[in-house]
Amino acid sequence: MDPASPANSTPGHAPSRFAQATELLEKALSELELAVERSESRGGHHETLVQQLHDSEQDRARLAEALDAAGDRSSKLERANHEVGQRLDRAIAQLKSALGEDF
Repeated sequence: MDPASPANSTPGHAPSRFAQATELLEKALSELELAVERSESRGGHHETLVQQLHDSEQDRARLAEALDAAGDRSSKLERANHEVGQRLDRAIAQLKSALGEDF
């Protein structure tokens, strides 16, 4: 009997943290073994997965470039918006001055 198994915990008490961790590790290892077996049984899919990964990396690179371009454009638009706002403020001030403060 495994000394770390939950069956070896004190009756009426919850399994120790070590026993719980051991149980989780055993479960994870079992799942990993199943995943490896499935992967090995799909041997021909490896090339497909490699190609998909390569395609995904190229897509990521294109998206990164597009994001950079969009960020640059956004910055330019923000600067232009600020400049237009300043020009409008000056034009309004000039119109008020020309029409007099009562207007």
